[in-house]
Amino acid sequence: MFKRIIIGIISAVLAASMLCGCSFFSHDNERDLQQVIATVDSYEITNSAQVEKKDADGNTVKDENGDIVYETVLYKFTTEKKDIYKRDLVEYVSNNYDNLSSSYGSNPEAIYRAGASMLINIELVTNEVDALIDAGKIKWGLTETNAVKKRIYTVIDSTLVSIKNEILASRDQSQITTEGDSEVKTDTTYPVKPSEDAEDVEDAEEWEPDIARYPAMFGDLDKLSLEREAMRRFISLLESRVEDDFRITAEDREKFDEDLKKINETIDTKGVSYVYPMIGQTHLMYYVTGESLEQSHKITLLQEYLTESVSVDDSRVLESYNSLLTSQRSAFTDPETGIAAFDSAMSGSGTVLYFPNTNYFYVKHILLPFSDAQKAELTAYKARLDVTKDDVAAFRDRLVDGIVCYPHVAGEDDKSQPMSVDEVIAEIKTVMHPLQNNARLADLAFDDLIYKYNTDTGAFGNNKGYVVKYELDEGEKETYMQEFADAARDLRKTQAVGQVYQKTVGGKAQYQKVVTDYGVHIMYFASVTEAGEVSLYSYTTPGEVETYFDVLKAPIASALENVAYTKWENNILSVNYNEHSTLYADRMSNLWE
Repeated sequence: MFKRIIIGIISAVLAASMLCGCSFFSHDNERDLQQVIATVDSYEITNSAQVEKKDADGNTVKDENGDIVYETVLYKFTTEKKDIYKRDLVEYVSNNYDNLSSSYGSNPEAIYRAGASMLINIELVTNEVDALIDAGKIKWGLTETNAVKKRIYTVIDSTLVSIKNEILASRDQSQITTEGDSEVKTDTTYPVKPSEDAEDVEDAEEWEPDIARYPAMFGDLDKLSLEREAMRRFISLLESRVEDDFRITAEDREKFDEDLKKINETIDTKGVSYVYPMIGQTHLMYYVTGESLEQSHKITLLQEYLTESVSVDDSRVLESYNSLLTSQRSAFTDPETGIAAFDSAMSGSGTVLYFPNTNYFYVKHILLPFSDAQKAELTAYKARLDVTKDDVAAFRDRLVDGIVCYPHVAGEDDKSQPMSVDEVIAEIKTVMHPLQNNARLADLAFDDLIYKYNTDTGAFGNNKGYVVKYELDEGEKETYMQEFADAARDLRKTQAVGQVYQKTVGGKAQYQKVVTDYGVHIMYFASVTEAGEVSLYSYTTPGEVETYFDVLKAPIASALENVAYTKWENNILSVNYNEHSTLYADRMSNLWE
């Protein structure tokens, strides 16, 4: 249940992040949408915490051994009454229909009832987080507000891209494309590599967006004009989103007016570009999307709080290891079905502990992609009847010179540093070539480069890399695009673990561009499999990032976390739902009748 609530909140945030839509609202149904379809009453939440005992003068009390004395303090937190309107429900269901219909089919009554329950649960969960923050059991400070602010600017940036594309489409011009073959569902466009000590580092100052992100600051005249117009339309979009919203209070309206006054003053004195660094802190942005993003971040903190005490006994991991190893050794050595079972396991997502042969190896890569426009050109060229396979390959190679790459900074493209494929490869070679005889350091360095330049979503956080079968069985189909697979096998045949795919020309190593329909792949030989079993505490990769103990521990910990969620849901969330919320189903019925 709890995980479904988490997903629901994240979906609501993604919907809010669009900053557009709502076309289903009209003056004809405005009064109907103002009906309250659910309420969450005001109630008191009590949390206890151990704090240092103080004497009458405020000094810390210590016992006869000099140890600090602690006492239990009760914190009572009173929630605010919350009304959930039919507009909230319609907006939620409209923006999350695909997710809801996957769970409840095409039954509109079930979908709307589930949506209403989710909105109630979101309020109840948020109440619990706020109470825990009030009691000091969950920290909410500069680090957390900075995290929300960064997410707000991610929304701003993505909305500006959408607006710019609308403008370009109206001019019959090519639209802006983002690198990558699929969306990355993170708070940023690209994942940010986790820091080992990130949890111990607190922000010392308020985060501000870098000037490289300001619109209309860099580029040619056409780019500057486009970005200025997009920023103006973005401001108008914010105004329109709050113009006729009946949920807005007089206090909200006063804050909006003050925001718009400051925005207009900034435009008049500094220019529209300088609205960007201030707009993320306005009440306008907080109302439209910031509040949802803040709510989402609080729920993430609650998730961590509920599971921080979960621990896994080493004996359970050892038991899992022995059971899986015994099972795989038996299955993979069967004279008739063993190899097929092994191949199936290697192509799946499970952990393999026993290797009957060395027919598999791992590669990592960095994808520098063709733009959507280049892919369209390639598709059109391949559709011609007068071209051969070699012609297509040559055409595709010519497209490589037109690829524009950007290094990723804090999970976003640094548009102030456009780079060619050759420039990226030159930097990769500068980093990797000195490490090609040190597999451990090379593995770690290539991972860093993946986070800096790669756009393939499957490569991020993939410690081992992509598994490749060295020799295919007769009639067996290729798993990857042929060019990628051929290069991987040549890499395995000609080079050592820890090296980037290269060829020696004129006595110098040249890093190879492996070109597929997706773009350019810079390939790295990550590891080979050794025949026999792996030990529980062996590292899974040369980079020594994790052991098989870590890998097998994760699902056990996840199961225990689910138990913690279930206990919390039964003891707190469900009780509060029944005692402190009211759902007026009769007021929703016209939505499905």
